[in-house]
Amino acid sequence: MKHALLVLALLFALVGSSIAQTSDKAKRAAETMDKFRQVDVLTMLLPMVLTKEQIRKILPDIEKARQDVKKQEQEEADLILKYSERVDQAIKAGVDEGEVPKSDLLREMRALVQTMTMKRRAVASDNVDLVFATVKKVLNEGQLKAAANSLRASDFMPADKAEALSEDDKVKLFVREILLEPHAYEILVKMQAGKRG
Repeated sequence: MKHALLVLALLFALVGSSIAQTSDKAKRAAETMDKFRQVDVLTMLLPMVLTKEQIRKILPDIEKARQDVKKQEQEEADLILKYSERVDQAIKAGVDEGEVPKSDLLREMRALVQTMTMKRRAVASDNVDLVFATVKKVLNEGQLKAAANSLRASDFMPADKAEALSEDDKVKLFVREILLEPHAYEILVKMQAGKRG
C-alpha cells in the first residue's frame, strides 16, 4: 500500500507537470499533488512513532542537508546560465539557417551535465551520511528496524543489490527516500509542534 501511494504520487507528479501552469485549476491540482506526497511521507513516518525530542535532534541535520542542496542548485544555475547566449545562438542558427549545433558546444553541454550529476550524487551521499549518523544515535532499535523495513529496496535498485543490503544500508535508503524528501521536513516540523509525542 505504501509503495502504491509513492508510485501513484510520482505518476501524478509527472502528469501534473504537463498541465498548463497558467490556470488556477492546474495550480490547485499541483497543490493537491503536493498533499498526495505529504500523505505518502506520513505513511512512512508515523509508524516510526518519533518523539518530539527525537524529531528536534534530527531536524537540524535535515535543514543542513536542505541548505546544501539549495547551494548546489544555485551553483548549477550559475554554470548553466553561462551557456545561455551560446545556446540561444545555436537554436537560432539551427531554426533560421538549418545549421547543426557545433560539436564543441554539444561536448561542453554533455560534460556540464555529467559534472552536475556527479556533484548532485556527492551532495546527496554526504547528506545521507550526515542524517544517518544522527538517526543511528537518536532512534531506538525498534525504530531503526521499522525504518529498515519500511521500503522495498528492489524498487530503488536491481533486486540482487537490494537483497545484499545490510540493515544500515536499508536505513540509509529510508533516510534518502523519506527523511530527505522535500516534504518530510515540513511534516516533521508540524509533527514536532503538534499534539503527539
